[in-house]
Amino acid sequence: MELERQIIALISGNLNDEEKKEILQKLKRDEHLQREYHRIKNAWSLASHDQQTNDLTIEKSFVRLKKRIQKPQKVRFLQFMKYAAAILLIFSFGVLSQKFLLSPGGLFTPRSHQVNEIHVPNGEKTELTLADGSKVWINAGTNLWLPANFDNNHREVNLSGEAFFEVKKGDTPFIVNSEYGSIQVLGTSFNVRAYNNLPFKTTLTEGKIQFSNHLDQKVLLPGQQIVLSKGEAIIIKEIDPEIASSWMNGVIAFENEPLGDLAKRLERHFDITIILDQSMASIPFTGQVFEESLDEVMEYINKTKPIKYAYDKKKRMLTIAEP
Repeated sequence: MELERQIIALISGNLNDEEKKEILQKLKRDEHLQREYHRIKNAWSLASHDQQTNDLTIEKSFVRLKKRIQKPQKVRFLQFMKYAAAILLIFSFGVLSQKFLLSPGGLFTPRSHQVNEIHVPNGEKTELTLADGSKVWINAGTNLWLPANFDNNHREVNLSGEAFFEVKKGDTPFIVNSEYGSIQVLGTSFNVRAYNNLPFKTTLTEGKIQFSNHLDQKVLLPGQQIVLSKGEAIIIKEIDPEIASSWMNGVIAFENEPLGDLAKRLERHFDITIILDQSMASIPFTGQVFEESLDEVMEYINKTKPIKYAYDKKKRMLTIAEP
């Protein structure tokens, strides 16, 4: 409990230099503690901080949140959403007294501009409602950055990873930025996959969206998907949008997907490391699995096309090679 209080104090900027140094050293050494930090920080980023909100009220909310979303050995997404939403959706956005974001130079770096970051670790998913009423489902291994003044007049977010947006209609465009470009909408539902080590994809479920980058600009209609690899031209495909967003319901769907790309998705889904024989990286696989264990998924893939695999539970490392 004392450690939770220290994390809350760190996020809110209420530690002196010596106390801050001590907790940061603990965080750098302990991966489990880093996950607890992100869970608490996510809730804090969604919390309302008016003058009547006190630390004890916020701390109790964090404790309840932590108890409800303890990660089981096998994550069931729908159950997780039910409990996470019970806490997260009661909060609204507000100005934080201190901001901490991940940076390449260190674990946490304070930023002068006011930005809230939602981080979802590998092996987990979550759902939240934004201040304008829009809903976002966030996949594993994803960061979502939102301005502290997010409201009906300023609807813009930055995404690294994958999320499904159900945007509430409004007069102000809703903008999703990624390293691949920007998506602009007024009110619609769409999926965005913008991981830095996979081809970019955005798929429209309903409404209309406009995608643009420094090279091109495209408009999508329902049932269409943009596919974009770095340095290549934009491709528009016809697709069943439910396949693109099936991850929301615990489904891993792949259609003619290279094993190399599928392995990266499995790494995030199961929070493991995969060592893949690169001679197999381009082999395409098609199928769907629902709420299966890692071993069940690999058996399914092996039945589709024979492979040789071994899993080291202690190291959480999966090796895939030719049979």
